[in-house]
Amino acid sequence: MISMSLGDPIVYWLLRILLLVTLLVCGWGISYQEKKFFKVYALVAGAAYSLIQGLRWNRGQDYPHYYSDLMGKWETPDPELLYDGIVNFLSNILCVPYWVSFVIYSALLISAFLLVLKKVPKIAVWALPLFFIMTGSAENLIRQYLAVSFVIYAYNAYLSNNFKLVIIYLVCVPFIHASGLFAVFFFILFAIIKFEKIIKNPWILLGIYVLLYFFWDNSYFSFLTDFLQNLNFGDDYKMRSYLDNSERWFSEEGSLSFVLGTKSTVSSLISDTVSFLSYILVIYYGFYACKINSQIRIAYGFTYLAIIMKIIGGGY
Repeated sequence: MISMSLGDPIVYWLLRILLLVTLLVCGWGISYQEKKFFKVYALVAGAAYSLIQGLRWNRGQDYPHYYSDLMGKWETPDPELLYDGIVNFLSNILCVPYWVSFVIYSALLISAFLLVLKKVPKIAVWALPLFFIMTGSAENLIRQYLAVSFVIYAYNAYLSNNFKLVIIYLVCVPFIHASGLFAVFFFILFAIIKFEKIIKNPWILLGIYVLLYFFWDNSYFSFLTDFLQNLNFGDDYKMRSYLDNSERWFSEEGSLSFVLGTKSTVSSLISDTVSFLSYILVIYYGFYACKINSQIRIAYGFTYLAIIMKIIGGGY
């Protein structure tokens, strides 16, 4: 029987707590132990994340159709070139089971972040567990986060001043998920604009976040429904399906909590509280980190943009 619930809530939260503790311990090891131990801690953290996040059976609304893609029953309409190639490589050339592919997807995401931490190991003690907390939606948005992996690989190359590799990774992004074009645009924008010199302190950024968090409502965008549904994108099936459902996106029905049902209420409350406090800390301390090291600007800009867009976009 197909189910998009969390499964057994006790098992779900025990696994998440176990992973959080593992990442905290490994982050501490990376930050405070000798560099020669980096590979050991990175391997433990990477394996734990990849397995716990990768072996998620039917959790999230999007899982079933990505499962179908890997089983040769394509449900992703007009798949982007590189995503099509990755799926065919894993399922038809390597012939690995579908669950191995999901573990590989998660491994690509965490390994990209670990490569960044290798350059700034002192932040790993808090950055590694925060990475898990702040990427909770990776559990459902599988293909989007596969594209995000390449954005992080591009950022790692940027930190190494390897700009040719930056370009290669960024070119890959929209060929995994078309929305990655926005990520490429903002990556270049944040690399150019020195916003930490324009904005003097983080309080205005915190104020915007707090105001939106407590007072924003998806229905504020409802006036766009008629306009969006009258747009013509020809034979673009994916865009047409999004526009046809625009009325639902701008209501309570657009949230994942609505899709998951009442069983997700408690877990959502805990998750939202942890996320809110985490975001406050990230916005505040991340701003001053940009003042110290301008290369952090891209990571901070993306993080703040994602936080704001998550609120405006609602639970969906």
